[in-house]
Amino acid sequence: MREYIGALHVHSCYSDGSGTVREITAAARRAGLDFLVLADHDTLRAKADGWQGWHDDVLVIVAVEISCQRSCHVVAFGARDVVDLMWKPVRRVLFDLKSQGAAAFVAHAQPAHILGYPLKAVQLHEWEIPGFTGVELWSFMHDICSGLTPWRIPSFLYTWRRRIRGPDAGVLAHWDRITQTCRFVAVGSLDNHAIAVPVIGTRILPYEEGFKTLRTHVFCEDLEGEAALAVKPHGRADAGRLIEALCKGRAFIALDMLADARGFRFEAVQGDAVLHMGEEHRWRGPVVFRAASPVEAGLVLLRNGVVAAQADGTDLEFRATEPGVYRVEAHRRGRPWVYTNPIYLRPSGHGSKDDAG
Repeated sequence: MREYIGALHVHSCYSDGSGTVREITAAARRAGLDFLVLADHDTLRAKADGWQGWHDDVLVIVAVEISCQRSCHVVAFGARDVVDLMWKPVRRVLFDLKSQGAAAFVAHAQPAHILGYPLKAVQLHEWEIPGFTGVELWSFMHDICSGLTPWRIPSFLYTWRRRIRGPDAGVLAHWDRITQTCRFVAVGSLDNHAIAVPVIGTRILPYEEGFKTLRTHVFCEDLEGEAALAVKPHGRADAGRLIEALCKGRAFIALDMLADARGFRFEAVQGDAVLHMGEEHRWRGPVVFRAASPVEAGLVLLRNGVVAAQADGTDLEFRATEPGVYRVEAHRRGRPWVYTNPIYLRPSGHGSKDDAG
């Protein structure tokens, strides 16, 4: 498995973003991304125009942000047709997406509040509705914009780094509860539009700058890259391979602007087997969990959302003697840095699987 680093939920001029896809892919390449996920509002036109695949040495995946009834939003990977889904009830949207073989994620789980009102009209709390694969656990733009007032936008352009808080505690708790019963994948998202500010003549979080902040690190089989385009046009195989790994939870979220998290690892050893993020297994006795960081950090191992072990440095090891859903958080200088997907060790009778499926 190889580690690929990307940015999720980026808006282009196909909806209300300020940049063309060509401009965005060039910015992603300069920022060192391996992939990016477009999620324009209620349209797959970027895919129809041939943008899914390799461009500027970056793998572009075209997802879509669907506006559902009551103005809540769902991000879908692999959808084929979303024309008739806009403003439909969430259950209907999820049903139709499933019939298309698409994967649905709760968008911006904790939307920003401006002047006391949510930036998105309705926050989606109903994650348990059948059909969701996971959640945008940490939405970067909503994080830094929450509490912002319009008259402070000029100063915000230079002070936004001070506003980073990380995933909302209630969102984390909600996620931890759901993972007790099923695999529920967490991803990081930018929800970046790179909005141009009139008069000032600049953008709110330009694309390249945004691509250096919150990123999602995905582990999957080697991608073939642009060299394969001659025989596999548009990189369809690579896009599908990466989406599959992401939807299985083989990923962690990292605020790479604090420190490059490339090389961060979380795994467990059970006998001769090595268990990885996103995998579900039946409990068969004690398991040794290991977290390794490329730089010094505060490492915290959680079981069912409760701290089980912690260490300062580059390594954490813990021998677990009971089943549970285990994940790792890492902090640097008191700031949120890394959030891994869990390793699920289910008690007997839970209906868990003995493989990564």
